[in-house]
Amino acid sequence: MPGINKVIGIYHADGGIIGELKYFTGKLFGSSKCSLCDITHTTSGKKDAWKTCERRLRMPIDFIHLNERNPNLEKYTKGLTPCIVGKTSTNYVMLVTKRELNDCKGNPETLANLIENKLAN
Repeated sequence: MPGINKVIGIYHADGGIIGELKYFTGKLFGSSKCSLCDITHTTSGKKDAWKTCERRLRMPIDFIHLNERNPNLEKYTKGLTPCIVGKTSTNYVMLVTKRELNDCKGNPETLANLIENKLAN
């Protein structure tokens, strides 16, 4: 996708100690889910398979949490997280939707291929 100068993955959880604890507790009890988290992380940190995929992507991805979005990004992604967006010089564009992340079924390679295809078009 031409004109994208930055790629941002947005987790469906707040960052920080309290946000992480809320997410982890919710995940244990089945009330929290983030398909992007499932693709990129395990309970002990970033998945090795995802690290490998990141190295091969032609553009790095910045990952942020809900409470780390700027006002414009928050407005653009409200109700659409988790997702991956591209930043152009003037606005944001949706690269990977919540549904597409769910369809990856936790597989880092599937997501990396999807991102590569989206950036190539």
